[in-house]
Amino acid sequence: MFRRTILLILVLLLALVPLSATVSAQNPDCEGDVTLTYWHHWGGNRIPLQEQQVADFENHHPGICVDNIFLPWDNRLQNLLAAIAAGNPPDVTMFGRHDLPFFAATESIIPLDDYMAADGIDPAIFHPSEFAGTQFNGKTWLLPLPGGGAFAIAWYNVDHFAEAGVEQFPETWAEMLEVAETLRVGDGSFLERIGFNASAVTGFPFLAWLNANGQTWISDDLRTITINNQAGMETLEFMQAMAAINYGIEEQNAFWEMAGEFDQGPLIQGLVSIEANGSWTLFQLEDHAETLNYDVAPIPYGPSGSADRRGGAHGGWGYMIPKNAAHPDEAWKLVKWLTTEVEGQGACWFIQQQQRPSPLVECNGYEKDGVVHHRAEAILGVAALDYLVPVAPVQPEANQILARMVEDVLFGDSSIEDALASTEAEIQELLDAFWEEYG
Repeated sequence: MFRRTILLILVLLLALVPLSATVSAQNPDCEGDVTLTYWHHWGGNRIPLQEQQVADFENHHPGICVDNIFLPWDNRLQNLLAAIAAGNPPDVTMFGRHDLPFFAATESIIPLDDYMAADGIDPAIFHPSEFAGTQFNGKTWLLPLPGGGAFAIAWYNVDHFAEAGVEQFPETWAEMLEVAETLRVGDGSFLERIGFNASAVTGFPFLAWLNANGQTWISDDLRTITINNQAGMETLEFMQAMAAINYGIEEQNAFWEMAGEFDQGPLIQGLVSIEANGSWTLFQLEDHAETLNYDVAPIPYGPSGSADRRGGAHGGWGYMIPKNAAHPDEAWKLVKWLTTEVEGQGACWFIQQQQRPSPLVECNGYEKDGVVHHRAEAILGVAALDYLVPVAPVQPEANQILARMVEDVLFGDSSIEDALASTEAEIQELLDAFWEEYG
């Protein structure tokens, strides 16, 4: 019942939302008996890298061509579930490890263990923490790339700090609120520059800040939600206070929406002094902000947290083969190339071009053309303070509910106490229904 209900809800949602714009690139010179449909979310300056990587795969696999489709993040799960249900999914798709439990439990994707055994792919080629995110019920459902950590790094404008007389990066939330107010530029109601936006942390802001406040949002056995507590209250209070510094949630949101995104984001444009973003930011800055004077630091920790637990390693990306894929055997060859290949323009090359952590033991993602990036040590030092944030079997639905909770509090539609209590109860009900069906 749980499975059928969620599938129906997502398919109905898709009917209400138009399919996101896509960019398709197929090599006209490729000749093959099989053409794989490949969905990914590598936008911006990663699109040319994807085209090179796929072209090299085709060169190494005569007879297989790839329709390389960039699909934006919006509605990605609804699009995928609808395609699977219709019997016409992509052969390979980029997939969030944080979305795995539901798709694996409902057998919407194909386990890869037999393919790995046949081709001698040993799980030991991956860092254990990376491979762990590919598992559910003792099976391997996808292979990881890129690394799943280094999501919440504080990238900050050194010149803004100097101009405002801020001598060091804040360690605690209390210090962060003071520094953000000092760095903010505006007339009291209209922002010209944001010091920091706590609602714009990559991925899932509430979970990121709750983690930095020393609290895990779900029990180790993934059966009990644990947000309605002191740490949860402090987390929402911090996000609320930061929005107030930015003249309220309406002005903060309006400013952020016009401040650009991805390759031309607010940090690059000088519209924010501190931005909490992932390791991929380095590649954007190298390409689009060569003159920016910046540095990196761990995000601050909350009153219930500690200095040795900052960022949250939450899921990460990977590649998998959906149920009903037209060419699963050939699709496996592409998955293997995208995630395990250390020669040519395979998995390691793709990560090294972006200078970011790799899940492969034999691949130093910060070594490009034989040279290790001069910021690698600093970034990896921040990533060393990451703490693994558990992924729930109902994670996609939980993320929507948590986002609504934060919105209700910041817009004044609910008290913090009521929001935490109702949100915990709502997610717990979903979780109980999942475990009742799948044990």
